[in-house]
Amino acid sequence: MYTRVETSSAVQQLAIGLHDPARDRPWVVVSSPFGTAIPEIGIDQLATQIGDVARVFLVQTGELTRQLGDLLPAQFQVYGSAGRSYPTGPNPFADLARSRLRFTHGDPQHATDQLVTDALAHAHHAGLFALAPASVITVTGTVKGFMLHGSRALVELDGGGMATIWQELTYPPVPLDWTLSPGQRIQGALDAPTHRLNVELKPPTTEVIAERYPHGSVTLALVQKVSAQKAVLALHPHLTFTITRADISANPRDLVDTLLSEGDVVAARVMHLPSGALHLVLSDVDDDEPVLPPLAAVLNGPPWLRENRPLLPLVEDDDTGSGDDLVFDPAMSAKGVAGFVRAAGAALAQDDLHGEAGSPDALAGAGAARPSPADLAAPRPIVPRPFPGPGRVHAVRRPTPATAGSPGAIPFRVGPTPAPCAPTSVSALQSTQLSLAEAKAKITRLEAQLVEAGSTESDLARLREQARSAQLQLRDALVELGTLRHTVAELRDEQRTQKRMLRESRRTVVAPAPSSEYESRRALWEDATSWVRHEIALAWVDRVPESDREEWPLPHSYGLSDRFADSLSGLDDGQLAKAFKASVDVLTGRVKTLQGRHLHALRQGAGPADPHLLRWDGARCMRVSIEQNTPAARRMHFWQKPDGSVELIRIVTHDDMEA
Repeated sequence: MYTRVETSSAVQQLAIGLHDPARDRPWVVVSSPFGTAIPEIGIDQLATQIGDVARVFLVQTGELTRQLGDLLPAQFQVYGSAGRSYPTGPNPFADLARSRLRFTHGDPQHATDQLVTDALAHAHHAGLFALAPASVITVTGTVKGFMLHGSRALVELDGGGMATIWQELTYPPVPLDWTLSPGQRIQGALDAPTHRLNVELKPPTTEVIAERYPHGSVTLALVQKVSAQKAVLALHPHLTFTITRADISANPRDLVDTLLSEGDVVAARVMHLPSGALHLVLSDVDDDEPVLPPLAAVLNGPPWLRENRPLLPLVEDDDTGSGDDLVFDPAMSAKGVAGFVRAAGAALAQDDLHGEAGSPDALAGAGAARPSPADLAAPRPIVPRPFPGPGRVHAVRRPTPATAGSPGAIPFRVGPTPAPCAPTSVSALQSTQLSLAEAKAKITRLEAQLVEAGSTESDLARLREQARSAQLQLRDALVELGTLRHTVAELRDEQRTQKRMLRESRRTVVAPAPSSEYESRRALWEDATSWVRHEIALAWVDRVPESDREEWPLPHSYGLSDRFADSLSGLDDGQLAKAFKASVDVLTGRVKTLQGRHLHALRQGAGPADPHLLRWDGARCMRVSIEQNTPAARRMHFWQKPDGSVELIRIVTHDDMEA
């Protein structure tokens, strides 16, 4: 069943529930097209498939959706025949990317399936599937293959019958074929009525990790989040570590988000701190160092990370394929394949793959066809899906205009500048760096002697042994250097006053004279507006990688106020570059996923309860950050129109709150 929201009072109750941090399950809100109360999204299908773990609401687009939008944070409204799933937690509006607005775009079934996936992922994160009902039993079986673009795994149970493993209920967004493989023996909790099999394990403890990875050893980690100064790495989908810029690069001008990207698989050194805690360091990991195998996320499963396999974002499209592609164990015989096809057909019928009414587990909606033996014999095209790309990545500093060719640039291998408050650790760090240099010099001398020495085999063997000993000494020095670097970083963090003084001193450093790059291009255009649009296009090409341009396209048309070009006057090249990058983030919609932009709506007054600043056509005035921790830091104002389009207003300073 679902709830119709038909009055202003019901809208207020809906908003109160969405804001409630004690809400125990996700709420899904669906809007109907303008002028009708009948939704395009399959509201009955939603109620059937997710009604046991989520509440579903229907509201008509118009005055009611406008009232709801005013009661919710900016960008979290629902309107125009779209739907959204709202997660649970203390702040369900913290991340817009977790609660995406799903439009039909002419394909209501696709939008319905997306909402089912979103709501199940939110229910899993809320722990609803960890509460085992009476119908859950422990079973064993064998993984037979994958289907529905790899988002489902089919398991043949030992006691007979089939079950499915859902990606949304395992370790989203990790693909199932990272944690499972055909032929793998599996054990999990089976919900008998729905045939869903839960194989997720508890994350390993610190003691288990410490025993698995000795101090100074190297393994693979997944980059989950990055910002300018920090990154979050995962050794297990549910076991993360936060590292800082000092753990990646010794150059204080380097930014973490220019060295790493979300989804990278990197080689990381595991450090055992004196406190017993664990820490990860990316610097000084050599290409030829042995890498210990990553953890298995599922019992008997393969290592969940692999070199040259990053976690790329899912590119959602509107293609309406059948989605029943299967990957089979090549060891199966022809008779086994035929039996598997019959069993798979029975299981898919039980799980209501065709979307028939009455089953809470329709996997793919209406129209999906069961595979036949003839279909399985024919070659099938590979379906694009999230897969890992450059795997083992070393955080090597890439030259940037701010550092390339700079006489004061610090080489990557040099340790961080020590804090004045830690003379003992600093002297130890300097001593370690000296021994590191001596070890490298000794290896160089020994290599030269090996080339020159040719008298006897015993001399060559002795020199080789000395070189091997020096290599081990160098490796130990690298491990000790990483430990000391982290100790110095911790001491520096404790001296907050000194850090503030350092930040202030950096701000007073005289910046290099700006180049005339933008001025030169400005002279080629007759009017400022054409020049601005050209610069935004160039910034889009530079800002968005080619592989992501389909996901973040630059609109063919967008609004540009007469004051925008004027507000750029007086900015140097660095500030102009930041302004155009921010423009790209706003126009592509990527700004909604970047917390550093601090996207929010302007209000008519200074109070938190004052209404949002709206224009005559219903456009809301929005504000994003261009600069951080800088006097008179720049901000950008723009109009967010009701149809989703954008009009850039102007660049302002931090204290300017006018549209």
